Amino acid sequence: MKIFSIPDAGDFISLVKKSRGEVMLYLPDGSRLDLKQSHAAQQLFQVMSPGQSGLHIGLSNPADTPDFIQYMMEAGVSH
Repeated sequence: MKIFSIPDAGDFISLVKKSRGEVMLYLPDGSRLDLKQSHAAQQLFQVMSPGQSGLHIGLSNPADTPDFIQYMMEAGVSH
């Protein structure tokens, strides 16, 4: 999943913590960080800017997908 806008990184991290599976942040160098388990990854995420290429997020549990899509749709409407 590509994310191009994150109006409130804190709200997004709250969603990550509630997810059923892993939420991975894929970095441009090919490495990945576990946003759910790593506090350092959460801090890095909060200061990152998606830019034109966006941020690549991977969800290990497909059941989490609707929650993330709903969050992004609601965030887009409110901002």
